Amino acid sequence: MGNDKSTLRRAAVCLLATLGAVNHVVHADELGVVAGSLDGYRSLALNYQSSPLWQGTLAAHPLDVSLEYSLGMMRAPAGKSDRDLAHVGITSFARWWFVPNTGAELGVGANVFSGTRLGDKDISTAFQFGSSVGLFHRLEGAPWLLGLRLTHYSNAGIKEPNAGQNYIQLRASYVFP
Repeated sequence: MGNDKSTLRRAAVCLLATLGAVNHVVHADELGVVAGSLDGYRSLALNYQSSPLWQGTLAAHPLDVSLEYSLGMMRAPAGKSDRDLAHVGITSFARWWFVPNTGAELGVGANVFSGTRLGDKDISTAFQFGSSVGLFHRLEGAPWLLGLRLTHYSNAGIKEPNAGQNYIQLRASYVFP
């Protein structure tokens, strides 16, 4: 377990160094919380999403790409070992605003977990890919964005077993002016 904690510490240092490296180019756009569950497993994360790194259009509607940094916890419903795992991650998100203030998002990223067991589930590796798909809406006249996501974590077959973990998540973010 001590090795898993040092892995998490190294990942947190890398995340903070990355934030510092991109801060001169990218300013904070959103600070939020994402919480969810599925099959008794629960997740909670604090997220920092950058302002768009790229902007364009798709089918005459705005499309942007940003980075989301996350620090979170997961909890298993039961188990003989580590019911709680911490994680840090970085995910690139493409967001398509199909009507004013409302859009869809697709994200793929990398995460480092504090262990390789979540309750009775063996996830094999502390490194996990994360992919998300969701819908969101920015409240008119307010600095808040609300959303719903489906997120999947998996080691992509790097090592077996590759149990994977899914969450249906609610998202609330403060959008900086």
